[in-house]
Amino acid sequence: MKNVLTVVALAASLLGSASAMAAAVSVAAADNFEQAALGSVVGSTGGTGWASGWQSGLGGAAPTVVNPVGDMQGNQSLQFSANSNTAAYRNLNTVISGDVLVRFEFQYSGVLGGNDFLGLYFGTANTGNDGPNLGLKANCGASCAGGEDGFIRLGTNSQFLAGSAMVAGQTYVLFGHLYKTGASVTYNNFDAWLNPSDADMLSLTRPDAQARGASSVASFSTIGFRTANLDNSVTIRVDDLSISAIPEPATITLFGAALLGIAGLRRRRA
Repeated sequence: MKNVLTVVALAASLLGSASAMAAAVSVAAADNFEQAALGSVVGSTGGTGWASGWQSGLGGAAPTVVNPVGDMQGNQSLQFSANSNTAAYRNLNTVISGDVLVRFEFQYSGVLGGNDFLGLYFGTANTGNDGPNLGLKANCGASCAGGEDGFIRLGTNSQFLAGSAMVAGQTYVLFGHLYKTGASVTYNNFDAWLNPSDADMLSLTRPDAQARGASSVASFSTIGFRTANLDNSVTIRVDDLSISAIPEPATITLFGAALLGIAGLRRRRA
């Protein structure tokens, strides 16, 4: 069984002795694409925490569930090769308005060009462009010498993840913490990590990028992937997607301990 599906069990184990804490920590939705048949993802109902199957605005070019040559901690992943603001999206069976942790594995093949793009967004397709986003924006959109490829966006504020110049065929972990501060009713803080360490996941410190500013999203019950400018035979694969809701900030570190347990499990299996 793939690592993402162990999150619930690990979190429950860590929190089982404190029912009040357990009530505050929830893996809202997860999908490792292992239960879906190979081919179009449209209609796939694998994973947990979803109100419906995957949908796509790409018609016959919808993302496909594939078995990649380079393993991504399991046998199957979701592959994108065409462009759409609603390349793949899915409804959660709950509305989230509190702190959010998001994690997914990422891999690409082909030759990245400036501004090749895949972003995971929170909210409807209408908020995909100006709402919270996490993912790939190749070569800083062809605008920086460092050539960072990982990015986060919050409202109009985009930031690139330090040290995120990516290599074809290598698997990366993208991890984000989306939250509100002060009296803000919309999400106004987004921190992100590329290949977070145990300490990063435990403490949610030392992010590789931070975006600050008002977004248009106060709550959401849909997540989706937007793609743009994919060319030169570039394909992008994602796997082990999890969305976790943490209404009480005091429980964030405790949930980080669950993620730390996953890292330990991965090392033992290596």
